[in-house]
Amino acid sequence: MNRASELSERRPSMVSTRDDEIAGDEDDRGDPPDAFRQYRSPQRHGEAFVEPAFNDVAGVLKRNIDLLNSHGESFTSLRHRARHQLIEDALRYTSAYRDTSWLDSCDPAQIASGPILMAGHQPAIFHPGVWFKNFALSRLAETHQAVAVNLVVDNDVASGSSIRVPTIEPVSGEAAYETIRYDSAGGGVPYEQTTITDREMFDSFDRRVKTAVEPLVGEPCITPLWKHARNAIERCGVAGCALAQARHGLEGEVGLRTLEIPQGVVCRTTAFAEFALLILTELPRFHRCYNDAANRYRRAHGIRSTAHPVPNLDEQDGWFEAPLWIYGNDSPQRKPAWVRMSDDHLVISDRGDRELRVDVRFPKLAAEQLASLVSPDFKLRPRALLTTMYARLILSDLFLHGIGGGKYDQLGDMIIRSFFMVSPPEFMVISATIQLPGIARADDSTDVRELQQAIRDTFYHGERFADEVPLDAKLIDRKHQLLASVPPRGNRKAWHNEMSEINASLADQLSERRGQLHTELARARRTAASGALLASREHPFCVFPLEFLTDAYRALLPS
Repeated sequence: MNRASELSERRPSMVSTRDDEIAGDEDDRGDPPDAFRQYRSPQRHGEAFVEPAFNDVAGVLKRNIDLLNSHGESFTSLRHRARHQLIEDALRYTSAYRDTSWLDSCDPAQIASGPILMAGHQPAIFHPGVWFKNFALSRLAETHQAVAVNLVVDNDVASGSSIRVPTIEPVSGEAAYETIRYDSAGGGVPYEQTTITDREMFDSFDRRVKTAVEPLVGEPCITPLWKHARNAIERCGVAGCALAQARHGLEGEVGLRTLEIPQGVVCRTTAFAEFALLILTELPRFHRCYNDAANRYRRAHGIRSTAHPVPNLDEQDGWFEAPLWIYGNDSPQRKPAWVRMSDDHLVISDRGDRELRVDVRFPKLAAEQLASLVSPDFKLRPRALLTTMYARLILSDLFLHGIGGGKYDQLGDMIIRSFFMVSPPEFMVISATIQLPGIARADDSTDVRELQQAIRDTFYHGERFADEVPLDAKLIDRKHQLLASVPPRGNRKAWHNEMSEINASLADQLSERRGQLHTELARARRTAASGALLASREHPFCVFPLEFLTDAYRALLPS
């Protein structure tokens, strides 16, 4: 089956020719770096990065809807079915643990036919700049009569079962990080596979976090957050699920109106299977589009590593690597999905213990078959670019990225253009910088630089310390005489030798003062490091007071 090609042949005019989409133009020269939009996190407390601006969202949303509706009957039909299923599943999932009454009078089909705004992130305890995106999602949906859905990307690998929180060391009085675990097991498996092994450690997590940050923050929101987490772990037993539901429950308490759905639920639908088969049945061509785009992105950004921004898809012995992961409850480590054609069947395998076959002669039946074969022991999950590709092309009308997602999804745009031969919908990029309350960042680096210069001066400008240290006045007078009568070039050897001897003698007399300066420099460096740590924008949101965060977000959001 060649469904993506059929879509392209019906709509050749959809290939983008806009100047601001030059990153998708196909040539052999590579793309200039300025063809890609640059996104940078705001540096100061209370600042946000929002592109396009909140006031421009209405226009972006209209353009996206018009664009997506022009992609042809096949895409329109798939979007209709996928969005209807998304809303039904998200309502069912969300209502199991928090209020969704603002949608009680609405029919899921009616909701799905209106605008859908989406965002997504791993179910981790992230920093306030990431959390701001969820508040923006809710406000924008309210403003534009849309439904807001947050996608929990639970197929990403968990980095661990702990967070680093800022604290003050009792002896030195300086800031430091303390690592606090919520489970004794480590990461290394997808979030949806992270079962809790130490319930006592999980239950006491909030108390230990609060104790650690108490010298800095009086009432961190870890306390209300973890009440939700303890309830959630009783329902699901999975850390990724509990963390996401706890955050979402807390969002409900402060008035956010968003639905939530895990990636694992989305991937069990026939609609997702149909979208995946559009790619898998044309995997050799997708390979070319994907790898060419990744190579061009690397050239444009001067990236030498073949692992960034994503590794190229491989081909081995007639097997084509797919942009999917395979794993299951019995062996949760992710493995790449590999695909090959055998007669009229598509064989999907991890080239190990897991393999399934799909008859692709009839596309609709093939999608139903693939969806039915996916099970707890054979989980088929998309990689990052495919995740947002499906969310942007099929599920939503506007997707909200963070800084990192916005950078890398420009690569997704290139793949969409070249494989589906349609213009990708626009996305938003949103982030903010929120520092701990009461933290005023001083420029401690100035002290460090001044002390470094003073240490250097003890070797080459010792006379500058004459008011602090009793130095040989004759040496200083002689140095001034030498500086007042510098010989012409070519005749400075004797002059230079005498100057070096004077500087060395003065440096010897300043050895004690130099030691004091080194001590001051070490202290200044510790102070600077402590200040930088406290002023970091990367602290987990749960160590901040909830009211402090919501007030900061409210000031950044459109009224």
